Amino acid sequence: LVLAKHFSITAGLSLLKTSLIKGVQAGVVSDFSHAERCKDSLYMGTPPRGYLSNAFKKICQRYEDKPRYATVYDPRRHIPIFSAYTFKKSDGEKKVDFPWMFEPQLASEKSSSNMEPFPQSTSMHMNFEDTQAVLEDYADVVQYERGQLNPDEHQADPLDKASTYSLTNVVPQIREFNLGPWAEHQDIIRLRYHRGHHLWTHDPPQQHGPGGRAGVHVVGLLLHGV
Repeated sequence: LVLAKHFSITAGLSLLKTSLIKGVQAGVVSDFSHAERCKDSLYMGTPPRGYLSNAFKKICQRYEDKPRYATVYDPRRHIPIFSAYTFKKSDGEKKVDFPWMFEPQLASEKSSSNMEPFPQSTSMHMNFEDTQAVLEDYADVVQYERGQLNPDEHQADPLDKASTYSLTNVVPQIREFNLGPWAEHQDIIRLRYHRGHHLWTHDPPQQHGPGGRAGVHVVGLLLHGV
Protein backbone atom coordinates (compact mmCIF):
# COMPACT_ATOMS: atom_id res chain seq x y z
CA LEU A 1 0.00 0.00 0.00
CA VAL A 2 1.37 3.32 -1.02
CA LEU A 3 1.52 6.18 1.43
CA ALA A 4 1.87 9.82 0.53
CA LYS A 5 2.14 12.90 2.69
CA HIS A 6 3.80 16.21 2.25
CA PHE A 7 6.02 18.25 4.50
CA SER A 8 7.53 21.56 3.62
CA ILE A 9 9.78 23.33 6.08
CA THR A 10 10.80 26.92 5.52
CA ALA A 11 12.65 29.55 7.53
CA GLY A 12 9.43 30.76 8.92
CA LEU A 13 8.54 27.14 9.25
CA SER A 14 5.20 25.70 8.63
CA LEU A 15 4.99 21.90 8.42
CA LEU A 16 2.03 20.59 6.43
CA LYS A 17 0.58 17.85 7.90
CA THR A 18 -5.18 17.32 11.99
CA SER A 19 -7.87 15.82 24.86
CA LEU A 20 -8.48 16.20 28.02
CA ILE A 21 -11.69 16.47 26.79
CA LYS A 22 -14.18 18.68 28.32
CA GLY A 23 -14.23 21.90 26.43
CA VAL A 24 -12.44 20.72 23.32
CA GLN A 25 -14.02 22.68 20.52
CA ALA A 26 -13.76 22.73 16.78
CA GLY A 27 -15.67 24.77 14.29
CA VAL A 28 -16.38 24.18 10.62
CA VAL A 29 -15.74 27.58 9.04
CA SER A 30 -15.96 29.14 5.59
CA ASP A 31 -12.37 30.39 5.73
CA PHE A 32 -9.38 30.81 8.05
CA SER A 33 -9.05 34.57 7.56
CA HIS A 34 -9.52 35.57 11.20
CA ALA A 35 -7.42 34.80 14.26
CA GLU A 36 -10.35 33.13 15.95
CA ARG A 37 -10.51 30.82 12.93
CA CYS A 38 -6.96 29.55 13.35
CA LYS A 39 -5.31 32.13 11.09
CA ASP A 40 -2.37 32.25 13.48
CA SER A 41 -1.66 28.57 12.80
CA LEU A 42 -0.98 29.31 9.12
CA TYR A 43 2.40 30.45 7.88
CA MET A 44 2.07 34.21 7.25
CA GLY A 45 -1.67 33.73 7.81
CA THR A 46 -2.00 32.22 4.33
CA PRO A 47 -4.37 29.25 3.82
CA PRO A 48 -3.60 26.49 1.28
CA ARG A 49 -4.55 27.27 -2.30
CA GLY A 50 -4.82 25.58 -5.66
CA TYR A 51 -5.92 22.06 -4.79
CA LEU A 52 -8.89 22.56 -2.49
CA SER A 53 -12.23 21.14 -3.53
CA ASN A 54 -15.48 22.82 -2.55
CA ALA A 55 -16.37 19.49 -0.94
CA PHE A 56 -13.53 19.82 1.58
CA LYS A 57 -14.38 21.20 5.02
CA LYS A 58 -12.27 23.79 6.82
CA ILE A 59 -12.09 23.14 10.56
CA CYS A 60 -10.64 25.42 13.18
CA GLN A 61 -9.68 22.95 15.88
CA ARG A 62 -10.24 24.54 19.28
CA TYR A 63 -9.67 23.45 22.84
CA GLU A 64 -11.36 25.33 25.67
CA ASP A 65 -12.41 28.02 23.19
CA LYS A 66 -8.82 28.68 22.07
CA PRO A 67 -7.79 27.95 18.45
CA ARG A 68 -5.12 25.23 18.40
CA TYR A 69 -4.60 24.35 14.72
CA ALA A 70 -6.29 24.39 11.33
CA THR A 71 -7.50 21.38 9.34
CA VAL A 72 -8.89 20.89 5.85
CA TYR A 73 -10.91 17.69 5.87
CA ASP A 74 -12.24 15.45 3.10
CA PRO A 75 -15.60 14.10 4.37
CA ARG A 76 -15.85 11.65 1.45
CA ARG A 77 -12.51 9.91 2.00
CA HIS A 78 -12.64 10.51 5.76
CA ILE A 79 -9.14 11.91 6.07
CA PRO A 80 -7.60 15.33 6.74
CA ILE A 81 -6.12 16.79 3.56
CA PHE A 82 -4.17 19.59 5.23
CA SER A 83 -3.23 20.53 8.76
CA ALA A 84 -1.33 23.61 9.96
CA TYR A 85 -0.06 24.18 13.48
CA THR A 86 2.52 26.07 15.51
CA PHE A 87 5.36 23.92 16.77
CA LYS A 88 6.02 24.00 20.53
CA LYS A 89 9.29 22.59 21.87
CA SER A 90 8.52 19.51 23.97
CA ASP A 91 10.16 16.55 25.67
CA GLY A 92 8.91 14.29 22.88
CA GLU A 93 6.70 12.21 25.14
CA LYS A 94 3.49 10.93 23.57
CA LYS A 95 0.40 11.14 25.77
CA VAL A 96 -1.98 8.27 25.20
CA ASP A 97 -4.52 8.75 27.97
CA PHE A 98 -6.84 11.10 26.06
CA PRO A 99 -10.11 9.81 24.56
CA TRP A 100 -10.46 10.09 20.80
CA MET A 101 -12.79 12.75 19.44
CA PHE A 102 -15.09 13.31 16.48
CA GLU A 103 -16.45 16.47 14.84
CA PRO A 104 -20.26 16.83 15.14
CA GLN A 105 -20.45 19.67 12.61
CA LEU A 106 -19.16 17.45 9.83
CA ALA A 107 -22.37 15.44 10.16
CA SER A 108 -24.69 18.42 10.60
CA GLU A 109 -24.10 22.16 10.51
CA LYS A 110 -26.66 22.46 13.29
CA SER A 111 -24.64 20.24 15.61
CA SER A 112 -22.39 21.48 18.36
CA SER A 113 -19.22 23.27 17.30
CA ASN A 114 -17.37 21.44 20.08
CA MET A 115 -15.36 18.33 19.34
CA GLU A 116 -16.72 15.53 21.47
CA PRO A 117 -15.51 12.13 22.69
CA PHE A 118 -16.91 9.22 20.74
CA PRO A 119 -20.08 7.83 22.36
CA GLN A 120 -19.59 4.56 24.20
CA SER A 121 -22.39 3.01 22.17
CA THR A 122 -20.97 2.11 18.76
CA SER A 123 -24.48 2.19 17.31
CA MET A 124 -24.38 5.96 17.77
CA HIS A 125 -21.43 6.15 15.39
CA MET A 126 -23.77 5.43 12.48
CA ASN A 127 -25.07 8.97 12.88
CA PHE A 128 -21.83 10.44 11.56
CA GLU A 129 -19.77 7.64 9.98
CA ASP A 130 -20.69 8.83 6.47
CA THR A 131 -18.80 12.10 6.95
CA GLN A 132 -15.73 11.14 8.98
CA ALA A 133 -13.62 8.29 10.30
CA VAL A 134 -14.91 6.47 13.37
CA LEU A 135 -13.26 4.23 15.95
CA GLU A 136 -14.47 1.07 14.20
CA ASP A 137 -12.26 1.93 11.21
CA TYR A 138 -9.22 1.23 13.38
CA ALA A 139 -10.61 -1.66 15.44
CA ASP A 140 -8.78 -4.99 15.12
CA VAL A 141 -6.63 -3.74 12.25
CA VAL A 142 -3.08 -4.48 13.28
CA GLN A 143 -1.38 -3.32 10.08
CA TYR A 144 -2.46 0.32 10.50
CA GLU A 145 -1.69 3.02 13.03
CA ARG A 146 -3.42 6.35 13.62
CA GLY A 147 -0.99 8.86 12.20
CA GLN A 148 -1.46 12.36 13.64
CA LEU A 149 -0.88 15.22 11.21
CA ASN A 150 -0.38 17.52 14.18
CA PRO A 151 1.47 15.10 16.50
CA ASP A 152 1.19 15.57 20.21
CA GLU A 153 5.00 15.26 20.40
CA HIS A 154 5.16 18.66 18.67
CA GLN A 155 3.15 20.31 21.44
CA ALA A 156 4.26 21.16 24.97
CA ASP A 157 1.15 22.41 26.75
CA PRO A 158 -1.19 19.63 27.96
CA LEU A 159 -4.17 21.38 26.40
CA ASP A 160 -2.43 21.62 23.02
CA LYS A 161 -1.53 17.95 23.27
CA ALA A 162 -5.11 17.06 24.16
CA SER A 163 -6.48 18.80 21.08
CA THR A 164 -4.47 16.52 18.76
CA TYR A 165 -6.53 13.48 19.75
CA SER A 166 -9.24 13.86 17.16
CA LEU A 167 -9.80 11.47 14.25
CA THR A 168 -10.10 14.59 12.10
CA ASN A 169 -6.36 14.94 12.79
CA VAL A 170 -5.54 11.35 11.83
CA VAL A 171 -4.68 9.38 8.71
CA PRO A 172 -4.27 5.58 8.60
CA GLN A 173 -0.61 4.71 8.16
CA ILE A 174 1.12 1.38 7.65
CA ARG A 175 2.43 0.37 11.07
CA GLU A 176 6.05 -0.01 9.97
CA PHE A 177 5.99 3.43 8.37
CA ASN A 178 4.31 5.10 11.34
CA LEU A 179 6.72 3.64 13.88
CA GLY A 180 9.75 3.95 11.62
CA PRO A 181 10.42 6.77 9.11
CA TRP A 182 7.52 8.93 10.18
CA ALA A 183 8.35 8.75 13.89
CA GLU A 184 12.00 9.46 13.10
CA HIS A 185 11.10 12.49 10.99
CA GLN A 186 8.84 13.88 13.71
CA ASP A 187 11.65 13.54 16.22
CA ILE A 188 14.15 15.26 13.90
CA ILE A 189 11.75 18.19 13.59
CA ARG A 190 11.30 18.30 17.37
CA LEU A 191 15.03 18.33 18.06
CA ARG A 192 16.05 20.70 15.28
CA TYR A 193 13.51 23.48 15.44
CA HIS A 194 12.49 25.95 18.06
CA ARG A 195 9.21 27.07 19.56
CA GLY A 196 7.05 29.19 17.29
CA HIS A 197 7.83 27.65 13.91
CA HIS A 198 4.81 26.92 11.75
CA LEU A 199 4.31 23.40 10.45
CA TRP A 200 1.98 22.05 7.79
CA THR A 201 1.17 18.74 6.05
CA HIS A 202 -0.69 17.74 2.90
CA ASP A 203 -2.09 14.24 2.30
CA PRO A 204 -3.05 12.89 -1.11
CA PRO A 205 -5.28 9.79 -0.74
CA GLN A 206 -4.23 6.40 -2.00
CA GLN A 207 -6.01 3.14 -1.23
CA HIS A 208 -8.84 2.02 1.00
CA GLY A 209 -8.04 2.13 4.66
CA PRO A 210 -8.60 0.06 7.80
CA GLY A 211 -11.71 -2.03 8.12
CA GLY A 212 -12.17 -2.10 4.36
CA ARG A 213 -14.70 0.72 4.60
CA ALA A 214 -14.93 2.54 1.31
CA GLY A 215 -13.98 6.14 1.76
CA VAL A 216 -11.22 5.69 4.33
CA HIS A 217 -7.92 5.79 2.51
CA VAL A 218 -4.39 4.85 3.46
CA VAL A 219 -1.98 7.74 3.21
CA GLY A 220 1.60 8.24 4.14
CA LEU A 221 4.35 10.77 3.72
CA LEU A 222 6.73 12.02 1.16
CA LEU A 223 8.88 14.22 3.34
CA HIS A 224 10.52 17.33 1.96
CA GLY A 225 12.63 19.94 3.68
CA VAL A 226 13.22 23.33 2.06
